Amino acid sequence: MSKFFNFNLPILAATAVGAVTILGMYLYRKSKRNSIPTEWKAVGKVKGLYMYPLKSGRRVELKTAHCTGYGIQLKAENGYPLKDRCLVVYKEGNKEFKTARTYPKMVLIEVTTVDPDTITINAPGMSTFNFNVSSLNNANKSDKISLWEDEKIFTTDCGDEAARWVSQYILDKPSGLRLGFHDGLPHHRRNIEGTHRQYFKFYPYLESSSTGLYSDLTSYLLINQSSVDELSTRIPASNITAHNFRPNILIEGEDLGPYDEDKWNWVKIGDVILQNVKACTRCILTTIDPETGIRATNNEPIKTLKTYRKVKDVAKINFEGDEPIMGIHLGLKCDGEIKAGDIVFVGKM
Repeated sequence: MSKFFNFNLPILAATAVGAVTILGMYLYRKSKRNSIPTEWKAVGKVKGLYMYPLKSGRRVELKTAHCTGYGIQLKAENGYPLKDRCLVVYKEGNKEFKTARTYPKMVLIEVTTVDPDTITINAPGMSTFNFNVSSLNNANKSDKISLWEDEKIFTTDCGDEAARWVSQYILDKPSGLRLGFHDGLPHHRRNIEGTHRQYFKFYPYLESSSTGLYSDLTSYLLINQSSVDELSTRIPASNITAHNFRPNILIEGEDLGPYDEDKWNWVKIGDVILQNVKACTRCILTTIDPETGIRATNNEPIKTLKTYRKVKDVAKINFEGDEPIMGIHLGLKCDGEIKAGDIVFVGKM
């Protein structure tokens, strides 16, 4: 053994011990961060619960909702149990999904249910369209559509009549778009391990089980009313509401400060437990008035959000861009029922 090696052996040993210690601390902190808390602090209450049966479609306001791994599900005593974003519009040919980012008036498409097997779709100036879910699953073609990151997601095509309806309303012509339906069965669950591999470097608590049916990413989005109120003070004469941001869960509380939700790792409502996996970056969809389907000519609220709510981490900016953040993406850890007015708790760490 050389004198050089003998001389450096203590240094090498110390370096190795230091590296192991740092790795151990990192793994411990990650494990602790990923463990459901045993202590909780009340911060407010549920102000509103919303689901969007059609991706980019109009919201359905709920008093009570069942929280599943795929997102909020309608508790319909006499209707079909609609799930959040279980329907999607996609383009004929390349099967690429389409949203109100491109076609703003999509936010006015209403989806309801009238009996345990029927879904009803309405929009301004259009006749009502109904389709039977059981016959859809038995007779129509299953396929894959493209979402973000070229992710391929299961869908059942809703047929030619549905395609004519969405094409006529959105494009003002009888063809060009199709309507897809997701049955929410376990073997059709999204797997983002390949398509979103880069995301895991920045968001270690994001998992395939965090995803919704046709949601951009996770199955739940939470916003604090105080955050919306603070933003509104920065935009004179604006009519910005929480609905511009399309949350599933809107909360309020006397002691809640603007953007407090950014700091919450865990949220508990009743028996439902949710984990914060990522801040929600915002796009031009927020500039569309959810009541009229008209895009704001002044590019608000994105214009103002960009002045003070951009991601600060340079690596994340290089990865995702510099879009501002508003609200938090959540993954479900414990399912159950939640109601408007329920107390909202956050985990004590």
